[in-house]
Amino acid sequence: MIALLTNRYILIVLAMVAGMSGLWGYGKYQFHVGYQAAENIRHLADLESFKSESIRLQGLSQNLETQLTALREAQPKIIERYNRVVIEKPLPSDCIIDADRLRELNSAISRANSSKLN
Repeated sequence: MIALLTNRYILIVLAMVAGMSGLWGYGKYQFHVGYQAAENIRHLADLESFKSESIRLQGLSQNLETQLTALREAQPKIIERYNRVVIEKPLPSDCIIDADRLRELNSAISRANSSKLN
């Protein structure tokens, strides 16, 4: 009778150990599944951040290209206008700047400064 009870208790303990081991393994498995899901969500958030940053940089580069194109188109006109004034009306020997030349110089300087600021 004692042997039967001993075997019964041993079987119960073994069943409990097996059940606890199964629960522990299942918990560990669920933890890793949750951890992997969180990692996937984090990677997706990183990719979304990269996408939004690349879109922002693309917009900035297009804006820069537009400004550079405008500057490339404006620069020869400013230089040609200045050269025309210098060739048509060279500086006198006493270096007094007349009103037309001063107006052209000031407008060229203001256009160059405004294109630099934009």
